[in-house]
This record gives sequence, C-alpha cells and structure tokens, in this order.
Amino acid sequence: MISNSKNILIVEDEDIIRSSLRKLLERHHYTISEAVSVKAARESFNLNTFDLIISDLRLPGGPGTDLIIPAGCVPVIIMTSYASLRSAVETMRQGAVDYISKPFDYDEIINSVKRVINESSQEIDLAIEDNKLLIGSSPHILTILRTIHRAAPSSAAVLIQGAGGTGKRVIAQAIHNASANAERVFLTINCASTKAGQLTEYLDELKMEDVGTLFLANVCELDANLQQLALSAIHHKNHYRLIASSSSDLQALSQTGLFRKDLFYRLNVVNIQVPTLRERAMDIANLSDYFLEQYEKELGYQVTLSAQAIEAMSAYHWPGNVRELQNMLYRGSLLSEPGEPISPKVLGLEQPPDEYEDITPGGGAQVDTVINAPVGCSLSDYFTSFVLENQVNMSETALAKQLGISRKSLWERRSKLGISRKNTK
Repeated sequence: MISNSKNILIVEDEDIIRSSLRKLLERHHYTISEAVSVKAARESFNLNTFDLIISDLRLPGGPGTDLIIPAGCVPVIIMTSYASLRSAVETMRQGAVDYISKPFDYDEIINSVKRVINESSQEIDLAIEDNKLLIGSSPHILTILRTIHRAAPSSAAVLIQGAGGTGKRVIAQAIHNASANAERVFLTINCASTKAGQLTEYLDELKMEDVGTLFLANVCELDANLQQLALSAIHHKNHYRLIASSSSDLQALSQTGLFRKDLFYRLNVVNIQVPTLRERAMDIANLSDYFLEQYEKELGYQVTLSAQAIEAMSAYHWPGNVRELQNMLYRGSLLSEPGEPISPKVLGLEQPPDEYEDITPGGGAQVDTVINAPVGCSLSDYFTSFVLENQVNMSETALAKQLGISRKSLWERRSKLGISRKNTK
C-alpha cells in the first residue's frame, strides 16, 4: 500500500540551500530527511521509502540524476543553477519528473512538490485498480505500474522482458487499456508458432484502422527469415501502438546475431523488466488474497490458507511464477474440504523446499499436479471433466487420492454435480 505520510529526501551539498528548503517544506507539513551527496543518500536511507526526492544536479561524487534508477518508483525532482533547455531535456529523459532552476521561487517549489506527490499517489492507485493481476507493493511492481501510466498515453514502442508466467501479456494489455487506442483492436501475434503465411496475413490486418495495438508475443522466438518481414511491416506504422514481449535477453541475442539489431532497436524504446515471483515475494500474499477471493465467489463459501500452507508457499521458489501461483490456488480451492483451510498437501507443497523440482519449460521434471485449469474453465466444470475422464480406469479410492480429497467428499461432490459412478465391471 502507498503510505499516507509524505516523506521527502533533500539531496543538496550547500548547507544554506538545504536548510532553507527543509524549513520551507516543513512549514507545509512534510517530513524531511537530508543528504549531501548521492553516496550519502544511498548509504543512509532506503530510497524506496520516500514519497519524493529533491536533488541538486551537481553534487560531489556524482550528479543527482544518479538517484533516479535506484529510487525506482519514487519521483525525483532535479534542481540546478546551470539552467538550460538542453540540460532540462536530458534530465527529463533520464527519468526526472520535474526540473527547477536556481535561484528558485518558493511558490514554484511548493506547487511542483504538491503536483508530483499527488500525481504519484493517484497514478499508482489507479494502476492497481485497473490492473488487478499487477497487485503488489514491492518496488518492482510499483515501478512497472508507474511505467505503464507514463508510457500508455504515448505512441512509443514498448519491450516487455521477463520469464514465463510473470505477466508480460497482462502488462501489454494494461498499456493498451490505458491508451487512447483502448476501444480499438488489441492484435496479438504469437511469434513462437507463427509461420510465414500466417505472419503475412496478420500483418495485412494492420492496414485496418481498427487495430490499436500490435502485440508481438514471444518475439525472441521469431524465425530469422521472418524478422525482416516484421521489420518492414512495422517500419511505416502510423495508427497503431507496437508492444513486444520476450523471455530472453533481446540485446544479448542481437549481439550474437540471433536477432536483428535494427528490429531490436525498433522495439526497445520503453523497456519493462518483469521480475520473477520470487523476486517480488512480498507480493505473494496480496496476489493470493485476490485469487482466492475470485474462487470464493464461484464456490459460494470462504477459502483460506492454513498456516502451514502459507509457510510452504513462502519457502517455495515459484519457477512458474504468477501463473503457477494462480493454478496452485485454483487446485487448492477446488480440492480442499469446504470450511477447512487449504493444506500444503492439497497445494502439492509437502516436500522440503530444497526437494522441489524445476518446472520451467524445458527445465527438468514436472511437479506432479492435477490442476492446470484453462482460463475460463469453472471449478465445477474442471472437476466434472476430471472425474468423467478418469473414473473408468480408477477406483473411487484412487480417484479421491489423486484429487487430494476423501472418498466421502468425492461422493458428496458427485451428488451435488449429478455425476453418477459408471459401472466398470
């Protein structure tokens, strides 16, 4: 969650200016921290805990713009006595949210601070409200939400990179939904499976004015012979937005000749790096609450996690990322006894953390799990399908064991869903 307190860090090496700015902001009820250099700021504070950073451009040891990347989602205002249009543009290009020239007007400072802090809070709150699958308060996810908000209104190409199951398509869809093209078509081309003829057909659709966004999913998998075709088709784009996703480092692939450099540069205007679920582990609780809430609505009763299940989930390394979490909780919601918390056994997390096997594509053995429900398939539909497909070859005891429920629960659910036991004799 975004903190209601407004904490501002001032990074300024001149004592008089730093003191004057601190007193001004404190009179407006802001909580102020101070540092004299980028190094001092990074060593003394966690930059991600502030609501705003105000820094001089010229500081001992390094420019104030060096704070922008480590600050992550925290907005940075740069001030300098070396005012020029060129330095202003460069500062904003590096990610500063505002630029103030010295000597500055006190009203100008206060107005800028109020505007930036208010916009920052509203941007993140709106992004979270509109993009439920991007729930979280980790620095990673807040940075992505801010980037979505800033990039969406523009026509800049966006490259989204991250491991499978991290939510790259969700981010692409969120950018489209927040853009001026939201009412037009979101056209997806899966580059991993598209053949030359299909790609040509898809690209012909770009001539239609109703296409608002072209999403090249898995662009790293695009065959070398088709990369030129894609480049030529998007070179003269005018009415649609270009977004691409990749599970591999496209820059590294371009340097080895496996991906065209000119196509990489065409795609890599705004770059979004999506963390693995393990890297944003602090978001697992919020994501779990959201998924379980959806399943509760369908089941008609409350679904909770046991303390042991929460502990097991915290220790698990999540090779399948958010998609794996979603499927695991789907399984738990369906197979747990009504009224009883979901156990580690139902989630498939009984073994010690170091014994879990890698389930990434091509990365080793698969974890034995029953539920891998397709999107849009209801819990009852999946249960019915599973029972009907397996009851001929499995006894009731084996079927219940495979489902992770008791025979009594299996019988009750058969009765509720009208699934009769077929005679296998």
